[in-house]
Amino acid sequence: MKSLDRFDERVWRRFFDFVFPDERQLTREQVQEDLSRAGIDLGPALKAIGQALKHAREAHDARAALETAKRDRPSVLQRLAGIAAPPSPAIRERLSQMIAERFSGPLQQVYARKLESAASDDDLRSLLEDLSRLEVFSEDSDDAES
Repeated sequence: MKSLDRFDERVWRRFFDFVFPDERQLTREQVQEDLSRAGIDLGPALKAIGQALKHAREAHDARAALETAKRDRPSVLQRLAGIAAPPSPAIRERLSQMIAERFSGPLQQVYARKLESAASDDDLRSLLEDLSRLEVFSEDSDDAES
């Protein structure tokens, strides 16, 4: 074949218009038949595109959640800083009651063990603060769902 540069783009366009029909006028069925006749399976390509779109949506949702968390962080930290367990002689009983009322199943068992292993008043206050903060977070997630 001689040099392809011999003809300009206009000539090539007219040649391809003559050889190939205008794809904009083809029906979906005609396109499917042409692809099938040529042995081209678009299934894997369409599946890959679907996966890429799914990942893009997930990434977008994750970025939005991160932006929301960044925006809400100062107020959450301020609320959590305000939660401090008051010194109390009955803190162990209060914690036991709190664990029994607010938790069930394995989570209740975990906190009961933490309560049993608490050796000092500081450990008890720390556990009470953790439970109170967990409660604040669970209230926030309940509010977000509704």
